[in-house]
Amino acid sequence: MTTQLMPAARAGAGLGFIMLAAVVLALGDGLVKIVSEQISVWQLVLLRSLIAVPALLVMLILRRRCAIWPKRRLWVVIRSLLLVGMWLLVYAALPSLDMPTVSAALYTAPLLITVLSAIGSRRLGDANLPAVAVGFVGVLLLLRPGTDAFSPMLLLPLAAAVLYALAALVTGAQCRDESPLVLSLCLNIVFLMVGVFGVVLLAWHPLPALAAHSSFIFGGMRDLAWPVALTIVALAAILVTANICMARAYQTGPAPVVAAGDYSYLVFSAFWSVLLFQALPDTLGLCGIGLIILAGVQSMWWGRRCALPRRRFERVD
Repeated sequence: MTTQLMPAARAGAGLGFIMLAAVVLALGDGLVKIVSEQISVWQLVLLRSLIAVPALLVMLILRRRCAIWPKRRLWVVIRSLLLVGMWLLVYAALPSLDMPTVSAALYTAPLLITVLSAIGSRRLGDANLPAVAVGFVGVLLLLRPGTDAFSPMLLLPLAAAVLYALAALVTGAQCRDESPLVLSLCLNIVFLMVGVFGVVLLAWHPLPALAAHSSFIFGGMRDLAWPVALTIVALAAILVTANICMARAYQTGPAPVVAAGDYSYLVFSAFWSVLLFQALPDTLGLCGIGLIILAGVQSMWWGRRCALPRRRFERVD
């Protein structure tokens, strides 16, 4: 059955999904930062996926018309590997950096998505270049390279930004017809495999010297207190929710429009940072966030204009 949907409605739905993903992901990052001294990243992703995978399987079984296996398996695997790499880099940076700084470095990705999408469609007009420039100025105000505020650890979320941009484009171009539940299941299966690999490797060949410096990255399995265990359950629920919303966002709305909504993560990250750690970015940091949000609004306007077809309605299955 086919339905007719206005481009504006698709853009609005995409923005709604990505903003929901942003608020829960920012909360998840705060929770990871809280428990980072009591668990290793490999144990965290292993246990979290052990909870998420069965939950997703149950959801897929209850939806009888939804296949468990993806249609384009290779692209789904590539997408999953890109996102797993992104999250591991972000998690590795969180114990050393404050959340707004990590967010600023990571969210150079929406700028990359906007530019790459425009180049791919050959519609990179002058109207969008100021948004990209303003966004990068905002990022520079937060990162401040060459000053005492800059840390080499910032290279981790910057590398994560590249992986996230690529994953978003793969989702929109190659995984548009996949079920968000299937995409989330495949992602968590890859997380599970990576967690098992990390835990087994460090159990077989422990790195005590490095673990003393960063037990979160180089530590193995540890005994967990019940608050940490409950946090892992919450993180599993957050990841499933965010995965589904992110996939649906890039399947529903134009990539530049959804990328603009991604900037809301910066606001939510600052909010949770204040609430959980009583940490607020300084004046330059707040100016940087403001500029990035402004760039997002400009980019969203440009993306919606470029996404509008000549016909008033477009057909989607």
